[in-house]
Amino acid sequence: MVILKESFFALTCVGLWRPMDWRGIKGVFYNFYTLLVILSSVSFILSESVELIFFNDGIFDFFNNSSMLITVIGMCGKITTVIKNRGTIIEMMKNFQGKTFSPQDQQEEIIHKNFNKIIRFNTLLYAVFFEVSVTVFVLGKIVEDRPIGVLPCRAWLPYDYSKNKTIYWLTASQQLLTVFLSANVDIGFDTMFPGMMMQICTQVNVLKHRFRVTLQKLEDYSKDTLDSKAVKITEKKLFADCVEYHIDILKMVETMSRIFGPMIFIQYSFSSIILCSSVYALSQMVPFSPEFIACLVYILCMFFQIFVICMSGNQVTLEFAELGPEMYNTNWFLLSINAQKHIAMMMMSSVKPIIFSCGHVATLSLDSFKRLLKLSYTIYNVFQQST
Repeated sequence: MVILKESFFALTCVGLWRPMDWRGIKGVFYNFYTLLVILSSVSFILSESVELIFFNDGIFDFFNNSSMLITVIGMCGKITTVIKNRGTIIEMMKNFQGKTFSPQDQQEEIIHKNFNKIIRFNTLLYAVFFEVSVTVFVLGKIVEDRPIGVLPCRAWLPYDYSKNKTIYWLTASQQLLTVFLSANVDIGFDTMFPGMMMQICTQVNVLKHRFRVTLQKLEDYSKDTLDSKAVKITEKKLFADCVEYHIDILKMVETMSRIFGPMIFIQYSFSSIILCSSVYALSQMVPFSPEFIACLVYILCMFFQIFVICMSGNQVTLEFAELGPEMYNTNWFLLSINAQKHIAMMMMSSVKPIIFSCGHVATLSLDSFKRLLKLSYTIYNVFQQST
């Protein structure tokens, strides 16, 4: 079964994931497309940065224009993460679909099937929400009341685009295209990472099932076999398989933390800054104007983006936290003393919580998301009362 195919399809559409079988001329054209996407985002960042640093008209103008700039910078970080770690990500996908993590009985197939349905639903929901949101945002920028010659996103360019309509619309289209590409990069990356986290949750649930099956096998084997030495050998082998499987899952978690950790920290930090600046800008706008609606949709996207990441990290933490109690709530007391020692060692190894942190600043949890909600709400109220 191919996993996360929707996420990788989104990354393919924005030039970040060349299909494995695209070689020769197709590969060259795809690499050229990737280069164009990178150049478009870099030019957007440079032009916006110069405008923001040297030509902004006060604090409101600064906050209003910095949001999209930070978003595109984050987009470049995601592009770099995917392209740089392509080989490692491919290896992880192979491991998820390899022999070690493949279903071994009907119950494991059901576990995989249920989690894959959840992953696919979350991915499609995220994609639909972001596609609708970016469409509303772009349309809001198109219909908003601004004179001809003023770009949708303020930027400094080394040519005069205000006198020639063709040049102006080409420049404006390039800006809006970059915004659209940024949203689709978010769709691919922000569903791939939570999707992998949910795959980890799948394997943890499979581990719980295999542990119960192991105990049942040992209980049946102990009843049918009188040879204590043979029982000990069987116990050692079966528990060794469970421990090895647990270690393999932890290795996948460590690999994900190494690959995505820096980018998740950047994204969480940037999204927090964007939310604060966007909430300030929203408090200064006329309610229900095109600018207000575009900004509100943008803020909702940022909230949804952080929520998905925090939710997936929180779910992994919960699944690992349930390992110890799950082992304890079995009929371990019916087994031999030797088997009980093995179980005690496994329970001790599962005591340490698995927590994804953003550069030791915040953890990927629902509590972190709630704190960010409260901060944004407080900022909005403060600026609303001051105006």
